[in-house]
Amino acid sequence: MNAMPRQKIRAAIYTRKSREEGLEQEFNSLDAQHEACAAYIASQRHEGWKHLKARYDDGGVSGGTMNRPALIRLLEDVDSGLVDMIVVYKIDRLTRSLADFAKLIDRLEAKGCSFVSVTQSFNTSTSMGRLTLNVLLSFAQFEREVTAERIRDKIAASKKKGMWMGGRVPWGYAIHSDPKVQSLEVHLEHAEDIRQIFDLYEELECLSQLKQRVDGLWPARNYSRGRIYKILINPIYIGKVRHKTEVYEGLHQGIIDADQFDRVQEQLKLKSAIKRGTHPKRGLSACLIGKIYDETGDRLTPSNTKRDGRVHRYYYSNRLTTKGADPTGWRIKADTLELALSAMLKTYLIRTCQNLQLKADMKVHEVAGYICQFEALSIKAALSLIQRVDLTKGILRISINADGLAALLSCPSNTFEPELLIFEEPISFQRRQNGTKLIWAQYKQGPRTHLIKALHDAHDWLNQIKSGKQIAGLKQQTGLLDRTIWKRMRLACLSPKVQKAILAGTLHHDITIKNLESKAVPENWAEQEALYIGKVPC
Repeated sequence: MNAMPRQKIRAAIYTRKSREEGLEQEFNSLDAQHEACAAYIASQRHEGWKHLKARYDDGGVSGGTMNRPALIRLLEDVDSGLVDMIVVYKIDRLTRSLADFAKLIDRLEAKGCSFVSVTQSFNTSTSMGRLTLNVLLSFAQFEREVTAERIRDKIAASKKKGMWMGGRVPWGYAIHSDPKVQSLEVHLEHAEDIRQIFDLYEELECLSQLKQRVDGLWPARNYSRGRIYKILINPIYIGKVRHKTEVYEGLHQGIIDADQFDRVQEQLKLKSAIKRGTHPKRGLSACLIGKIYDETGDRLTPSNTKRDGRVHRYYYSNRLTTKGADPTGWRIKADTLELALSAMLKTYLIRTCQNLQLKADMKVHEVAGYICQFEALSIKAALSLIQRVDLTKGILRISINADGLAALLSCPSNTFEPELLIFEEPISFQRRQNGTKLIWAQYKQGPRTHLIKALHDAHDWLNQIKSGKQIAGLKQQTGLLDRTIWKRMRLACLSPKVQKAILAGTLHHDITIKNLESKAVPENWAEQEALYIGKVPC
């Protein structure tokens, strides 16, 4: 009887080097690792091992992160079932983090893949191999953390002595011409720019106006408000060095007088007496700061304007505040967006519970309990569960914060399947002068006060005209043009059912005052009712 052929084990080699030094050599560290791993695979040929030709080399990438191009490509091949064994020179070439290692093992086991270290005799297919691996990884992580602490301590000690420890060189300075001096020196031409920025802020006392002036002076540099603000608060310009919250005397020469710097700091404090996101009237906006993005990846920033004694809150695309007018930018009323998002989230969570998908072994009374919790969520509490919102013209994509949801339900965050933490809602938008209107088919619109007021005005004005008042008197009374008054009075002539729908909030969500005032409104009441009356969403 012929012996059964051995099962082939497709082995892939992974190599990594933390620094880029030496990678340009003809035979570098990555090649040496690859050669040793290839020899090991060749020695296991009798066990059915087969060396895959594809190379997975990460040069100049730290082992403290899993965001490595070659490693990502290797794991994608593992997920596709193309790799049975990963071969590394040392275990720390694969990862130095115990947390990352645990996730990696789970991912490999799910696809029936193992890995082996050439210089450390074990593999993950045995319990002893796992124990040895955990011990080695603990030492590797300890070594990495000790090295990081040593570097941090060195930077802190050097900054206390006023040294420049690298990084982006501040505008107005250049690295010292003497390489032995670890400091900066004033760049004479650019230093004048810094002095001008400080002088202009003292004159204007407004960052927005300062940005406009700076854009006019140096359009090619494209300074953002954030960068200008960082220039104004940076103690480097008075000859000091900052390290975290501490400020030390630097070895370099200052550009700005200390007195002027202090005056600017005082002005900045007065202009920002209320920290962003902490204003009591902006509590809801604070829940969504940094969470909403448009189709270009631009973040939407909460802002507000004051008109007629009322504060109107909006979400703006960030490019509208940094680059000026942009027809593709978003400007959405905050109240509408926040109310819709909270309703969408609660509706989705309740629907998910009802489908018994939140947890496979959930009992009926548990489902009912969770639904009651979701129903009772306030708008602010619901918004705090949102991790990210991606805004497009046809879809809102909402990601739920697993930790926040787990805290609410008093369960582990890994209870929820990842695909259940992301959902989409079809929406449409109407761009208007005062902001983009969001329309969600399932959103409970309710009565619209501006429509009700317009209907009330139409009847009031029509009754006054019937009683003998002239249009000129109404013009003087309302301050409106006569054509505006005549157009508004058309609302009083709408079908009684349409008027009741305005009061009940059952008018079709797309219909606006402009639609109802136009000459395109059908004269036949039945046609009006078919065109304008929608159904109250469930």
